[in-house]
Amino acid sequence: MSEPRMSPSDLAAAYALGALDPAEAVAFERLLADSAELQREVAEYREVNALLALGAGNATPSVGLRARVLQRIAGAPVVSIDAGRRAAPPTGLWLALAASLVAALGLGLTVMSQRRDINARDAALAGMQTQLVASESQLAAREATLNAILDPGVQLNNLTSTNNPEPRIQLFYNPAKRSAIVHAFHLKPTGPGRAYQLWFIPKGGKPIPSVVFNSEPDGHALVQKIDVPAGLELTNAAITEEPSSGSAQPTSAVLLVGPMQKS
Repeated sequence: MSEPRMSPSDLAAAYALGALDPAEAVAFERLLADSAELQREVAEYREVNALLALGAGNATPSVGLRARVLQRIAGAPVVSIDAGRRAAPPTGLWLALAASLVAALGLGLTVMSQRRDINARDAALAGMQTQLVASESQLAAREATLNAILDPGVQLNNLTSTNNPEPRIQLFYNPAKRSAIVHAFHLKPTGPGRAYQLWFIPKGGKPIPSVVFNSEPDGHALVQKIDVPAGLELTNAAITEEPSSGSAQPTSAVLLVGPMQKS
């Protein structure tokens, strides 16, 4: 729901009453600096507030201000500034009209404030809905991963390090679909421009390059839908650290390795 735009005159009244928020006040002050008309309106609204604060005693508005207030309240033509030719309304009546004007303005500002509250509520609800959709999407992705891992034909292969017992990688391999999932624990993220790379090692052959990936700050990593080479007897899977773009052949020592079950 879009909020209705206020006219410059309404903004002048709201500014005089201190009802604009900081951003609105700054924007209005830019208009105010270049408009003598707006400067006069702000001054007159402030005079209205000051006179109302004084009460009916000696409060006497300027002729120009009185005329503008009457025009705003009744939609009447502006009263002549020649006070000798046309009698001015009694001070009490003028104050009542001025109070009506300020009350009407206050009601309008209240409505605008309520609209802002409604818009904020709608935005919050939209944000909650977005979060809900994202949560449902995450749950669906986790369910799909769980289903892939729990497939009856999936083999679990563990890749470990002989030098460091901390990092560990589970390689879930589905021979029927020739696909795999990598799930890493306590795997320290690599440095800038570097990444981990998975290799499939066939019997009597050279390592076959696969995906490159990195771990989260907490050491976890999950890589899904990894294509596994077909038509070869794979004996091992291994992990090395390579440039982030990957390598055609390993360029560093093997960090983790583990046997693959025969399919």
